[in-house]
Amino acid sequence: MYALTRALQHEVGLTALSDNFGTGTLSALTAIGNIGPSTSNANIANIANIYNIVVGGLYCKGYNGDNGNLDGTWTTTTTAAVTSLQSDIGVPTTGTVSPKVFKALLTMDAYILIGTGTGPVREVQRWMNATYIDKSWFYIIPADGSYSRDVQEALVYAIQDELGVAGANGNYGPGTRAAVAAQPNITVGSSDAAGHYWVRLFQAALRFNTYDASFTGTFTSADSSIVLSFQAFCLLTVNGQGDYETWSSLLVSNGDPTRNGRAADCASEVTAARASALVADGRVVVGRYLTNVEGSTLNKKIQTGELSVILGAGLRVFPIFQTLGDSLSYFSDAQGYSDAGDAVQAATGYGFKRGTTIYFAVDVDVLGDDIPGSIIPYFQGVNRAMQRFGNLYHVGAYGTRNVCRQLTDADLIQYSFVAGMSYGYSGNLGFTLPSNWAFDQISTITVGSGTGAIEIDNDIYSGRDTGQASVNALPSGEVLDVAFDMSQEASLASDMDAYCDTVTSNTIGLIHGSPTDVVGDVLQHDTLITNLSRAWGIRKALIQAVSFWEYWKTTALDPAADAVVESTYVYLEALEAWEANPIGVAPTPPVVMSQDSSTGFAQIFSATAIWAHNWALGQGLISGSTWDASDWHTVWAVWQDLHGDDDYNLSAVPQVLMAGAADVGITGSPRLDYTSAQITSILARYNGTGSAAADYGQEVRGVYNVFEQYNAALRG
Repeated sequence: MYALTRALQHEVGLTALSDNFGTGTLSALTAIGNIGPSTSNANIANIANIYNIVVGGLYCKGYNGDNGNLDGTWTTTTTAAVTSLQSDIGVPTTGTVSPKVFKALLTMDAYILIGTGTGPVREVQRWMNATYIDKSWFYIIPADGSYSRDVQEALVYAIQDELGVAGANGNYGPGTRAAVAAQPNITVGSSDAAGHYWVRLFQAALRFNTYDASFTGTFTSADSSIVLSFQAFCLLTVNGQGDYETWSSLLVSNGDPTRNGRAADCASEVTAARASALVADGRVVVGRYLTNVEGSTLNKKIQTGELSVILGAGLRVFPIFQTLGDSLSYFSDAQGYSDAGDAVQAATGYGFKRGTTIYFAVDVDVLGDDIPGSIIPYFQGVNRAMQRFGNLYHVGAYGTRNVCRQLTDADLIQYSFVAGMSYGYSGNLGFTLPSNWAFDQISTITVGSGTGAIEIDNDIYSGRDTGQASVNALPSGEVLDVAFDMSQEASLASDMDAYCDTVTSNTIGLIHGSPTDVVGDVLQHDTLITNLSRAWGIRKALIQAVSFWEYWKTTALDPAADAVVESTYVYLEALEAWEANPIGVAPTPPVVMSQDSSTGFAQIFSATAIWAHNWALGQGLISGSTWDASDWHTVWAVWQDLHGDDDYNLSAVPQVLMAGAADVGITGSPRLDYTSAQITSILARYNGTGSAAADYGQEVRGVYNVFEQYNAALRG
């Protein structure tokens, strides 16, 4: 198409060639007139080349332009193809190519229903093409059934034309807003008349927002019912009429920005005076940031004691996570995984309860085609990390309508916090509100006065996410564990080495090196283990102790046992395939078979992980579905994850510890204040039951003590 555009510019005498079919190209064509069978060399120097450009464009659009000849002649086949194109566009079928039709021919727009397009939207698009083709401001829009930025801009232009707005430009600005607000409400019985299309344009706007009203130019009771549904979904005044507020929400993402929302988000501390001002302004929930941006001087995170002030004032709160997130290059799977860990660490520190939704910010205008390659992977990383932490928190997104819709469709977020205030973003123009929207940010305002004054983003509140009315309080005197100070690694390793010299169980044939080496291996996973401890509300040393011990005590017998399991499942899969299609000889089973082994960093049996998972699920500590331990496919799938993914393996450790604690009668788990005897019993149960397990618990308790000495000092 770009090549054809440049060729056309050359043929009409333009010297500054470009891929863009702009006003210069259109003016040159207008001077020539319509292109068709009667166009001669008197009109243009080389009409044969122009014909070939028309035919080339038709081919690119999927129309047969001249039966494959491309010989510079205009045939009846060419006329038929042009007529078919015009019919699809919705304009008069003259069989000749006007300048605007030529422009449409050389775009990448479609004029047939494609993809997720709908017939009702396409009907509006074809009507607009037919109605406004002769207007100087109008260029042919797609007729593909899809609402897009260009279609939205054409609709606003049509409204500006209808109302005689000076300086019409396709933007829903102050002049257009004022003109729309001055119009009487559209009510049942309102009709178009005398060449005016006010009602029909309102019906078009409804269809573009997926509310398929009639398209007759007469507003019916059925149309009013449809408007009622739209108004209720957007939290507008529900009156079933075409009023300014409804027009605005149909046309731009921030709708009527003067609406007073019941929610707010802000980068400033909510003091007692500010909380009172928010309550007086009708706010019920406020969004606050979990962290500051590294390297920034802006202190926007929740301050010490602030949550007590917010909650004490009767407000609820929802957490937002944003470091940078303001450029496309920031977003990746790895970044999402890392950010989720930081968010969990911060949220647990503030005491946010299980099931809280954290909104991860995409504070950049991402083009639609870039979302699958950047934003989707980022949120896949966020979700993978959250699964590691037992789905302690739900994942939400702050971003444009398109970002939120694509993440919702990919089942990566629970709720959307829509950046509707950025109405000029490409991700908001031509996109409707996502079905799971919780908050819709429409303007920045100041609430209160004096010491109570606070600048907020004014958010419409749907009630889908009510925010949190309380947070967890830690046991008296208890503090969550924090990241390890790596400058103390050598000291920790030395102490661990000294303790391990005292153990009486086997230390022969260990394959992972000395205790000093294994301490380093455990600390490589410190971020994960820290977050696991905070997510589960248990001491970090519990996870460190069994992970260290099992990794240190690995011998050559362990990978040998793993190899037997792998060969067993290779056989079982081959047998299953053969039984489904029994051609040839059945596969031969291995000499030694086993469907399970203790495997991975913390040496966990698949059956143990399944048991612990189902226990945690039953306690409401994790979400998901029950795993069937009697199905070898399930056992094999879990075993492979335990064997091949250290993060997955370590993430199973808290579940095994807590299920074990419950199994030996230690109630109220998980918690931070287990007694010494309880800690020893929990560690013993990790290894099983009986005297051998008891001995295991005593020895691993020594490892716990070494780790806990350092952890306790760091948490203060």
